[in-house]
Amino acid sequence: MSRLICLTICFLLLQGLALRAQESAIDLRGSVDDQAASDERAAGARTTDPTNELQRRNSVYELQNRDSVVGLRSTLNAAAAETGSTGLGTAGRVTPIRAFSDRLSAAQEIAAGQGGSLDTTVFDGETTYDEAQGIRLGSFTITPELTVTGGWTDNAAGSSTGTSSRQYRIAPGIKGTSNWSRHQLDFALRGSYVGYPEQPSQSDPSLTASTTFKADLSASTTATAGVAYTFSREEASSVENISGDTNVHELTGTLGFTRNVGLVSATLGADVDRTSYATGGGSSSTSGRDNTLYSASLRVEGRGGAIFEPFAVGSLLLRRFDNTCSDAICENRDANGYELRGGLTIAATPKLTGEISGGWRIEDIKDNRLAALQGVVVDGTLVWSPSRLTTVTAGLSTSFSPTDLDYVSGSIIYSGDLRAAHSFSDRFVGEAGVGYSYRTYQGDSIQTNTLTGFVGMTYAVTRNIAFKTQYNYTTYDSNTAGSDYTKNSIEAGFRFRH
Repeated sequence: MSRLICLTICFLLLQGLALRAQESAIDLRGSVDDQAASDERAAGARTTDPTNELQRRNSVYELQNRDSVVGLRSTLNAAAAETGSTGLGTAGRVTPIRAFSDRLSAAQEIAAGQGGSLDTTVFDGETTYDEAQGIRLGSFTITPELTVTGGWTDNAAGSSTGTSSRQYRIAPGIKGTSNWSRHQLDFALRGSYVGYPEQPSQSDPSLTASTTFKADLSASTTATAGVAYTFSREEASSVENISGDTNVHELTGTLGFTRNVGLVSATLGADVDRTSYATGGGSSSTSGRDNTLYSASLRVEGRGGAIFEPFAVGSLLLRRFDNTCSDAICENRDANGYELRGGLTIAATPKLTGEISGGWRIEDIKDNRLAALQGVVVDGTLVWSPSRLTTVTAGLSTSFSPTDLDYVSGSIIYSGDLRAAHSFSDRFVGEAGVGYSYRTYQGDSIQTNTLTGFVGMTYAVTRNIAFKTQYNYTTYDSNTAGSDYTKNSIEAGFRFRH
């Protein structure tokens, strides 16, 4: 733990020095001296033609052509958006840390809901020297990427009995965005395979495939639809993961319609979330946790153009299990419920964008032997840009997870993370983050706490290749005897993109 704290402090000190250097020459948003810039524009206006004058009035054009400004961010991909948080991959499943820009994609969607957009000067955590240009394929821009690293860990299994091993990671990905003038279609496909040569049975594969479509039906009405599939391993320390190698498959579908009426907008949505669990590395499942969650929601929010706008969300929930009698005591875990949340959207662009909310959720289980699964819910996504070279993001999330433990209703997982990225130059980027998740089971005294932190850097070697290295630390604490553990890992390798 002390190593993680020291590394994080060093990174923050480097950020502070970089920010102090910026303040001595340029302001927090990366602009040059206001008076000098004003004089330069005034002088240029007397010698340029009307076309150039129109270009000069365009703020994006000016930013792109200033020597003291980092290049503008490319278009964000809505299919890769990260809403809420998984506590940096500590919410019950073994998943890789998401790309820093994924939360910016979520903030972009929040800003769009308020009739605006995330400022293109907000740093997305990427090196710009090797910025992906993409491949034009018809009316789409396709961006492929591959990261290959090698390293070492002192706990390959991620459990109290884990031992050290070398490790390697292969992480391919591809994203696509339409170039249509009216509607938009995004897709993202990402995979990751972490192998341990000394312990091949402890490998950690993961896959995420998602697509979103947004249709502008009229000036005040939009429709959105999305489909996503996720494959991952369940954490070895989970009390439900008896075999130690449970695979989790999740398929989700969303559909929503938004109507803007004056100073208010309303969104009617429907979601389907199918989750299945397969043991022994197989794809078929007989788990008593296999279920489908159906939900219908209504969100009403203000659109008055203020920095803070209120919103309220109400959802009806219907959870159905494949097997209503999966064990000896034959518990029927089907449930009906609701969720109510209220919160604020924040649109202090370009400095601060996001939303935060809180409320209550209940799933009333049909079996009278099981208490209702209920509790406080908190959710949030924030992006703060203190300077043109630094971005800080934060996320909060609450998830309700079913269980097949006897006389236990399920578990509630509260997750959060805080991350910071800084551009030291167009070639060199540093990043650090800390995540936390707390899991409590209703109907049992089981409680778990997971703390994760990381420090990493990226250096662009060429226009297509970057060197990456990262250190990760995890500590897991549970009131279940013999399950606590810590894990350290370090890896380095190369990222290739076009």
